[in-house]
Amino acid sequence: MFQLLLIRHILLLALFPIFLLISLYSCKPKQRTFKPIIDEPYKVEKSGSYDPISSGNRGQVKKGGTYTTWSGPFPRSLNYWLDTWHTSGEIMGLLFESLISLHSTRNVAQGELAQSWTKSPDNKTFTFKIHPEAKWSDGQAVKAEDVQFYYDTIMNPKHLTTPFRVILGRFERPEVLNQNTIRIKSKKIYWKAFWDAGFFMAFPKHIWKNKNFNKINFKFPVVNGPYELREVKRHRYALLRRRANWWGRRLRYSQNKYNFDYIRYRFMEDRTAALEAFKKGEFDVYSVYTSSLWVQQTKGDVLKSVENNWVIRQEIYNKKPKGFQGFAINLRRDRFNDVRVRKALCHLLDRASMNENLMFNQYFLLNSYFPDLYPNNINPKVPLCDYNPSVANVLLDQAGWRVGEDGIRKKDGRSFKLVFSTSASDLRHINLYAEALKNSGIDARIEQLSHATLTEKIDNFQFDLYWVSRGGSRLRDPEALFHSDYANKVATANISGLKDKKVDGFIEQLKFEKNINRRTKILRALDLRLTELRPYVLLWQTDKTRLLYWNRFGTPKYILDKYNSEDSIISYWYLDSAKVNSLKDARNRKEKALPPHRAGNKVYYRGQ
Repeated sequence: MFQLLLIRHILLLALFPIFLLISLYSCKPKQRTFKPIIDEPYKVEKSGSYDPISSGNRGQVKKGGTYTTWSGPFPRSLNYWLDTWHTSGEIMGLLFESLISLHSTRNVAQGELAQSWTKSPDNKTFTFKIHPEAKWSDGQAVKAEDVQFYYDTIMNPKHLTTPFRVILGRFERPEVLNQNTIRIKSKKIYWKAFWDAGFFMAFPKHIWKNKNFNKINFKFPVVNGPYELREVKRHRYALLRRRANWWGRRLRYSQNKYNFDYIRYRFMEDRTAALEAFKKGEFDVYSVYTSSLWVQQTKGDVLKSVENNWVIRQEIYNKKPKGFQGFAINLRRDRFNDVRVRKALCHLLDRASMNENLMFNQYFLLNSYFPDLYPNNINPKVPLCDYNPSVANVLLDQAGWRVGEDGIRKKDGRSFKLVFSTSASDLRHINLYAEALKNSGIDARIEQLSHATLTEKIDNFQFDLYWVSRGGSRLRDPEALFHSDYANKVATANISGLKDKKVDGFIEQLKFEKNINRRTKILRALDLRLTELRPYVLLWQTDKTRLLYWNRFGTPKYILDKYNSEDSIISYWYLDSAKVNSLKDARNRKEKALPPHRAGNKVYYRGQ
C-alpha cells in the first residue's frame, strides 16, 4: 500500500507542470467577440436640426464594433445619483435621457425626451411635452408620471441623493397634465430655472416604484437611452450594448452619433498599469491626466507606436469650461476653523516645484475657483499662494499651535494630526506635501482606501483633507458646492462644510440675476470671498485634453466637440474600416508606418 501511494505521489509531482500549464491556459483571458447590432427599421424625422459636430460625418459613418476604454477604479455604484463618480455619470447618461440638453455648439435648448416646451411670462413655470414616440426599452411609453417619479425619487430624504436635491428642491412637485405633458414650477424666479427644469429626467416608475433606490446599483433592466447595460464584472469591466430599437434614432440631432455597438469600461486602479495595457492594445483610448506619463512615456523611444502613427498623440484645445482642484479641508473639525491654519496649509504646499519637477510645467497654478472668468485663468486681485514655511510657521504659532518637545505642534493639550484620505496609487504629490507638513510640526499621514470605502467616508465627513477635482460648467451654479444649507447633509457636494453668510448672499444674488455681465461680476465677488476663506488648498489646472488613441477611428473635424473632453468620444467617433485594416496590416508587418494624422499633434477648436 505504501509503495502504491508513493508511486501515485511521484506521478502527481511529475504531472503537476502539465496540470499547471492546462490551468494557466484555461485561465488566459480570451478575446471576446460580440454579435453585431442590426437596427430595426426607422425613418428620420423631417423636422429639427442636425448636430453640427456630427453632421460633417454624414455618409462616412458605419455603426459597429466595440470601443474599450479605461475607467479608473471600480465605483461604489453605477447609479450616479448615489455615487457621483465620472464613469457612473457617463454610463447613466447613455442609459437615461433628460427632457432637454444643451446644444453642442450654442447655448440653446435641444430636445431629448421633450418634443416641445413653453415658458410662462414670468419665467417661473415650464411645460414640457414628451415626444409621442419616446419609449422605454421594454416597449412601454415614457410618460409624464415618469418625470414626476424622478422628482419624487431624488427628493426622498431616505435616498442618498443629497447633491441633486439642491436643484430639484427649487421646484414644486411636477404636475402631470396628461400622459405626455408635465408642468414644472419653480418656487422662485431665478435665471437658470428653465434649464434646471429641462434637465429633469425620467425614471421607469412601472419598474422602480416599489424598489429601494439606495440598492439600485448595478442592474438597470429598463432604460430609455441609446445604450443598455448588459454585463458588470466587479473590479473588471462594465459592458454596454447599443439599442437596436432606441426610439431617439429617428431624431435628426441623433444622426451619425452613438456609433459603437458595444462600449466596454475596464476598471483598473493604477494609471501607469493602465497605460501599459493601452500599449498592448487592450484599450482603444487612453486619456492622460498625469503629466509625467505624457512627457516621459508617450513619445517615440518609449512608445514606438506613436512614431509609426499607429497611435495618435494629441493635445486638444477647445472651449471646455474650466473647474478647479484642490485639497478640501474639513471645516467641521475644530483644528481647521481658524483661517490662519488654512493659510498655513496653503503656504506649506510647494506647487511651483511640483509643477516643474513632477509635472513638467504642464499646468497653471490656481488662485481662483472659477479660473476661466479671467484672462490667462488667473485672478488679478488674488496673489498666488507661494511656498513659504516661515510664514506658515508664524501663522500656526499665532493660531495657538506651537511646537512641543517632541517636535509636534500642540494646542490645549492636543497634537495637530492630519490625515490625507485617498484612493490614488500615485502618491508623489501627497508624500511631498506630508513631508513639508511634518517639517512644520504637523503629524501628517496618508490613508489609502478603495474608492468605495473612501466615498462612504467622505459622504459621512470622516476625513481631514481630501483631493477634489471639480469640472467647470457652461451654466455656472455654485450653490451645491459652497452654500451653508448643504454643509452638513450626508453625501453633500459642499465637501469642506463651508458656512459663510457672505458666500450665501452672493449665491442668492446669482440665482436671480439674468444679465450675464452682472452675473460675472457677482461670480468674481464670490471668488474673492472664497479665496479669503480658503476652504480648499488650491492646486493646479490644465487648459487642454491629452489623448492617446489607436489610429482606427473616424472623428469630427476637431477630434472632440466644442465644450467637452474625452467623454464626447462615445457620441461622435466611429470605427473607420479602412483605418482598421491599415492598422492591422501595419502591426502585422511590425515596422510599417502609417501616414501622419490629418489634424496633427495639436488641435484647436475653431468651429462655431
